[in-house]
Amino acid sequence: MKLTAFFLLLLLPLGIAKAGTDYVRFVEDDEGDSLETAIVRFESPQKVIVDLVGAIHIADKSYYDALNVRFRSYDAVLYELVGPPMHERKKEQMKPGGGSGSLQWVGTIQTFMRDTLKLHGQLEGIDYAAKNFVHADMTSSQFHDTREKKQESFLKLYLKLWQAQQAAAEGDDAEADSEAAALATLFRILMSKDGSLELKRGMASQFDEVEKLMSGVEEGEGTVIVGERNRVAFEVLDKQLAAGKKRLAIFYGAAHLTDMEQRLLKRGFKRTTTEWLKAWWMPYE
Repeated sequence: MKLTAFFLLLLLPLGIAKAGTDYVRFVEDDEGDSLETAIVRFESPQKVIVDLVGAIHIADKSYYDALNVRFRSYDAVLYELVGPPMHERKKEQMKPGGGSGSLQWVGTIQTFMRDTLKLHGQLEGIDYAAKNFVHADMTSSQFHDTREKKQESFLKLYLKLWQAQQAAAEGDDAEADSEAAALATLFRILMSKDGSLELKRGMASQFDEVEKLMSGVEEGEGTVIVGERNRVAFEVLDKQLAAGKKRLAIFYGAAHLTDMEQRLLKRGFKRTTTEWLKAWWMPYE
């Protein structure tokens, strides 16, 4: 199944890394396929440890269970979520996009994908009430004001993604599938008996392609949805470091982590180890 720019846009909120990084991968073996995210460790000359933990916003329950256990070992876990911190949220805000009216469509897409693929949501699976969890993202007003200042809309992001796909398709006969053909394929999968598993496998196998297409989205001054939010996250990181924290994790969608890696390297941190966790497991029948 070849996904078009429209379906790649649906994947964008799930947390996909830029080209040239190793924060998301698709793995095939004898028993089944898996979509995996990386935990990459960085260490400073002062022996401060910062782990970049790639997030997939909908995943198998076992993935979130494993992360909850791991997160207990950190002095602080910096987490993404536009809007107020989790402990300040009202019931209606306890869902994707719940902290910002302009992000409600993201929540709708993620809920649809979660149910269609028979996965679990990150907000349901992660223990955000843990004492070491620290909100490290924009407030709703910051996000809205910064987008207005940069004149950035989700439509512009979609167009950049679509243009990147068109450029990648030039001279490649395999990219000649039409939007109608992609829609027909999606409909067939959704109507089939094992549609959720087939769709899950088809989407997971194309994450590498999305990584390549995302390489142009952050060029130039970057975007609010990634670059500007990363700036806020590192302001929070600096406060935690100033408070004496020595072992920290930054738990963000993998789209953010290439930029975060560069920020850490510029501060003198060195990349040391990489560990992979299965986010989606797709066994063979």
